Amino acid sequence: MAGIEFDRQIFSSTTDTTKKTQAPKAMGGILLVVALGLAGFVGYKIFTQASQNYQISAAKAQVEQLQQQLADSQKQIEELEKHRKAVKPEPPAPVAQPIAVEKKPAPAKPVYKIAAASALPPQPKPVVYTQPSQSAVPANQNTAAIQSEPTANHQAWQATTDRLADVVGVVDQQQNELAETREAVNRLLSQTRRQALAFELLRGNSRMPVGPVTLQLRSVDMKGQRYSVCVYFEDKCIELKDRVLNEVVVFVVSKDTPPLELVATKVLRDQIVGYLEVPADRQQ
Repeated sequence: MAGIEFDRQIFSSTTDTTKKTQAPKAMGGILLVVALGLAGFVGYKIFTQASQNYQISAAKAQVEQLQQQLADSQKQIEELEKHRKAVKPEPPAPVAQPIAVEKKPAPAKPVYKIAAASALPPQPKPVVYTQPSQSAVPANQNTAAIQSEPTANHQAWQATTDRLADVVGVVDQQQNELAETREAVNRLLSQTRRQALAFELLRGNSRMPVGPVTLQLRSVDMKGQRYSVCVYFEDKCIELKDRVLNEVVVFVVSKDTPPLELVATKVLRDQIVGYLEVPADRQQ
C-alpha cells in the first residue's frame, strides 16, 4: 500500500476545470434571470399601455355611440314633429263615418276575420311609435334641461341686477344724507364763526350802532352790577332788562337770522363796557 503513488496534478486540474466551467454557468443563469425580469417589465409596460389604449378606444367608442344615439333621437324627434304636422289636418276625416255605418248592418258575415284584420294593423303601429317615444324621452329631458339653464341664468342675472339696484339706491340715499349733513355742518360752522364787536354805552337817549343792530343803555345799577339795554333792529326795540355782569345774553332780532350774543364786562356808574358777538357774514 505504501508503494502506490497518485498523480495529484490530475485531480487538481479536474477541480480547476470544474470551477472554471461552473462560473460561466452561474453567470449565464444570472443573465437569464435578469433577461426574464426585463422581458416581464417590458411586457407589463406593453400590457398597461395596451389596456390604456383599449380603455381610451372604448371610451371614444362609447362617446361616438352616445353621439350617434343623440343624432338618431333628434332625427326621430324631427320625424315625429313632421308626422304630427302631417297628421294634424287629418281630424276633419271623420266624414268616413258612413263607412262604419255600412259595416254595422253586416253582422252575419264572419266577424272574426274583420276583428283579426282590425287587430293586426294596430300591432305594428304601437311598435313604431313606442320605440321613438322611449328614445325621445331622454332627448326631451335633455332639451328641457338645456332650455331651463338659460332661464335659470336669466333669473340669477335678474336677481343680481335687482341687488345692484338696491345697493345703488342705498348709496344714493346715503349720499343725499351726507349732503344734507354737510349743509347742516356748514350752517353750524357759519353760525359758530363769530366776531366780537366791542362797545361803550353811556346812559341817555343816544344810540350806538354796533354791527347789524343799534344799542341804547336804559338803566344801570352799579351796586348790584346790573343793567338794562334796548336793542334796535329796523326801528324795533328788543329790551334786555335787569341783566348781570358777564352774563351771556342771547337774542334774535328776526325770524331767519342767527342769534346774537351780548356780554357786559364792566358796569360803571352811567356806563357799561362790553362786546357783541355777531356772525362773520353779518358784521355789517
